[in-house]
Amino acid sequence: MFTTGSKLLFGASAASLVGTLLYGVLIGGIMGTVGLVSLTAGLIFLAGINAFIRDANVAADEVARFSGSAAATPRPASSVWPLGVAVGGVLIALGVVIHAALTIIGLVVVLAAAAEWLLQGWAEGASSDASHNREVRGRLAYTAEMPVAAAIGLGLIVFMFSRVMLGVPTKSSTIVAFSIVATIVLFGGAVISRARSLSASKMFGLFSMFSVVLLAGGAVAGLNGEREIKEHHTTAHYAELDKCGEEEISADEHASQTVAGKANSSAEVTLDENGLSYVRPGLDTPQRGVIQLPRSNANNILFRNETAEPRRFIAELAEVEGSPARLCTALIEEGGVQLLTINYAAPSFDPAVEESGGYAFVVAGLDDRIEVVVP
Repeated sequence: MFTTGSKLLFGASAASLVGTLLYGVLIGGIMGTVGLVSLTAGLIFLAGINAFIRDANVAADEVARFSGSAAATPRPASSVWPLGVAVGGVLIALGVVIHAALTIIGLVVVLAAAAEWLLQGWAEGASSDASHNREVRGRLAYTAEMPVAAAIGLGLIVFMFSRVMLGVPTKSSTIVAFSIVATIVLFGGAVISRARSLSASKMFGLFSMFSVVLLAGGAVAGLNGEREIKEHHTTAHYAELDKCGEEEISADEHASQTVAGKANSSAEVTLDENGLSYVRPGLDTPQRGVIQLPRSNANNILFRNETAEPRRFIAELAEVEGSPARLCTALIEEGGVQLLTINYAAPSFDPAVEESGGYAFVVAGLDDRIEVVVP
């Protein structure tokens, strides 16, 4: 059944159509014809829309029709998600100029905000009851929103907490700061667990205040930068710099003086008052001078220092196929043992190896050596 408004618009559309045809046939003016055609199209469009929504003529005493009409439905609630989409678009634009990470973050923000925006629009049109719409939205979205929000929040807290810890001037200060924060968290948790009458709003306020303080501290610490952390190099780094000498290096600090049992060791080299000697697995007789080791296999060499002076064991290699010129251990105290794993990339008769002086085991500061032959 057509409403009164629909009838009037359809009648006006028919009259305009007849007038347009008559004007075009009898007079034929281009401008007038175009104007009348436009008017007719507009009236037909309005008539169709009006008939579809059936909202043009509802009497005030027809309560059922009035409450059920489209005009009586609540207007859409305010939403922050369009702003989120805009912010994501700005981040994408900035990422093109500044850094690709901003583009990725912007895409995530746009997709998340658009999904929430669509979900809100769908929920608001589910029924004319706003409370029911909120319940429907909660059942659908909260199972996904809450874990994601919790993960993002915890990630930010952990990241900002790490910035604060790294921004503390010294390592000992970091330990003190961490202990203080842990004590506060433990004390706060104990108080909350005992305060049974504490409302959810108050708990949310406390956690929000703690999070804001932590985020602010992390932001300040991040702007100030991390404290200077001393870089500790390995013996391989000093071997590349040709600093495997008798002097102590940073790699020697707290160096282990023991090695776990190695069933697959290729040899055990010992330095005592008689010089360098080695023992092969399964043999008890110490040997000197020359040792033969396989190529392209990992050779685990144990070095034991039986002298009173700290000593550094060195494996002289050759710069062949990316192999370093030498490898060395940290300084080994009397009675200490360390392991050196060596992989020979070329045989001993390779011209580059012969030019470098051949393979050998030596000790920094001593002339004694063991020649290594690699077939």
